[in-house]
Amino acid sequence: MLKKILDSYYHKILIICIILLISLNFLIKDDIIISAINSFFFSIVFLVAAFSVKTINNRLLYFALGIIVIRLISDHITDNTLIYIFATVIIFIFFLVIVYKLIFQVAKSKVVNSVVILESINAYLLIGLSNSILAALINRISETAYSFSNTVNESFSDFIYYGFITQTTIGYGDISPISDLARLHSITFGVVGQLYLTIIIAILVGKFISQKNEKA
Repeated sequence: MLKKILDSYYHKILIICIILLISLNFLIKDDIIISAINSFFFSIVFLVAAFSVKTINNRLLYFALGIIVIRLISDHITDNTLIYIFATVIIFIFFLVIVYKLIFQVAKSKVVNSVVILESINAYLLIGLSNSILAALINRISETAYSFSNTVNESFSDFIYYGFITQTTIGYGDISPISDLARLHSITFGVVGQLYLTIIIAILVGKFISQKNEKA
């Protein structure tokens, strides 16, 4: 019983932190403040994401702590592209591991409850964040990778916007992939976003129907 309460607690914190991280990037325009906010909320997301995995072990927790240190170093050494690339790749791998474990937990669960729903939502949001940081990385590698029709100096909020718009396949066209790598990234996450929704909905509906039949 206590384990279920803690699982729900971690997932609620995670979804709140992700939503705040995304929202504040659009609401606050001061570079210094938003940099501090991103550092704080990303750190919380890394730690809580590690605890949201039911089979958490010391290696995963150390992984999260290591990422926090690497990202802080990357934030303070902004002119070193190699450090930025390394930090982004490590963060992407960490999110990939968490998303995999959350999807596995959803698939393995016997009933559809609030924890399972939160796991599904958090996995989707983490995929969106992964999409966003990769888009920012591609733009860092090549400044001509994307075309911004309404932005002079792009910020991380632009890539958050682009990442989730791409994942949901809405595509307003105000930010367009230009380079081959940017286009490949857009195709990949557009497909991943749709496959995730299709597979997760099928899993949840199947479990819900099975759950109802057992009670009947």
